[in-house]
Amino acid sequence: MGRLALVQPRSVRGNFPLTWRRAAFGAAVAMAVLALLYLGARETSVFAVRTIEVTGGSQAVRSAAVQAAQDAKGTSLVALDGSALIDELEALPTVRSASYDRAFPSTLRIFVRPEVPLAVARLGPDRWLVSERGRVIRRYGQEAHRDYPAFELPARPNVVAGSFITDVAAGAVLSALVDVPDRFPARITEVLLQDGALTMKLHAPWGDPELRLGEDVDVRAKLAAAALVIHSLDADYRSSVAYVDVSVPERTVVGTNAQVEG
Repeated sequence: MGRLALVQPRSVRGNFPLTWRRAAFGAAVAMAVLALLYLGARETSVFAVRTIEVTGGSQAVRSAAVQAAQDAKGTSLVALDGSALIDELEALPTVRSASYDRAFPSTLRIFVRPEVPLAVARLGPDRWLVSERGRVIRRYGQEAHRDYPAFELPARPNVVAGSFITDVAAGAVLSALVDVPDRFPARITEVLLQDGALTMKLHAPWGDPELRLGEDVDVRAKLAAAALVIHSLDADYRSSVAYVDVSVPERTVVGTNAQVEG
């Protein structure tokens, strides 16, 4: 019995290598063209950065970001070193994070998320405005438009704008301030951490009581309880309040100036 062979015509067999070679050649040409276009885009002045647009934050934050990105002007958007740009922007004490977009042909768009000022850290004779994550934003001078809660730490060297305060005590204070509910019924003027217990000094039109939070655990729940208690105080009674103790939220204590503490 003879073998059964499948024989293709020579013309058909020869087409496969030819088609593959043509496809490979076409791909190589396309890659070469793309490479030339990329190199041309890097070098040509058509895509050079001429305009820098910044969104996010205050006018001062945006102006600082524009200034920090000035080195990008004249650089091709294609050749822009994005990592270096982000590092430059996030080194600004007022910028928490940043991103960018290339808006061809010649605009660099920058988006910044600003640091949020939260408190004033007193470090010896120095006063620093710090963010919610403990980053030093700038030196603090009394500002008529905003009073920030203050807290005190020992003096230390090498504190500059952009550095971080990493003390455990600072972390506890700042975390407590982040947890303060919106529309809290009194302004917090100072936060103390003594022997592991948190105390907030309050100011309201009717008086300046203390808010005693105890250990820095369940602070959000304690602050919510304090807000409810203070809101519920009778207007005639508020002026006599010396402290509100929510260290055990289920057993809140309101002390008055007339009381003697045991």
